[in-house]
Amino acid sequence: MNDPALQRLLDEQAIRALAAAYSDAVTHLDPVAAAAVYAEDGVVEIVGNAIAGRAAIQAGMRDSFAAFSLLQLIEHGGVVTFDGDRAQARWSTVELAVRQGQQALNVIFGRYEDELVRTPEGWRFARRRFTLAGRTQVETAKFQFNPAFFGPAFFGR
Repeated sequence: MNDPALQRLLDEQAIRALAAAYSDAVTHLDPVAAAAVYAEDGVVEIVGNAIAGRAAIQAGMRDSFAAFSLLQLIEHGGVVTFDGDRAQARWSTVELAVRQGQQALNVIFGRYEDELVRTPEGWRFARRRFTLAGRTQVETAKFQFNPAFFGPAFFGR
């Protein structure tokens, strides 16, 4: 492409779509799709615990996701900067989570700081680092959940 401004816009859109794909995969408890956004040698670091390599990330997410009946990740406010075929991004996050067999809603606030690389597959996360800002737990006795969204595991059926 001969137009650098257009290429930058396309690259930024691809990175935003990558972050959205990760959020969607987490929300659907899909470890294969969640790991697919990483480079083969990518690293995810969550509150100081690092996992390296796409296969290991997939296994770690599969184990992590099994603990939840609901896990919804909302990434917003993304800021993206470029340096050739590498980029950095930062996203504010809110995560809503309900553990298997529980009803309390965990609300987690934080941020992802990302290093990205252009690969033959397209843009991928070389490293995602999650930093926790804070968390709280909300009792859900008065919440009105849609069983069709959460599935039978959430309601203990």
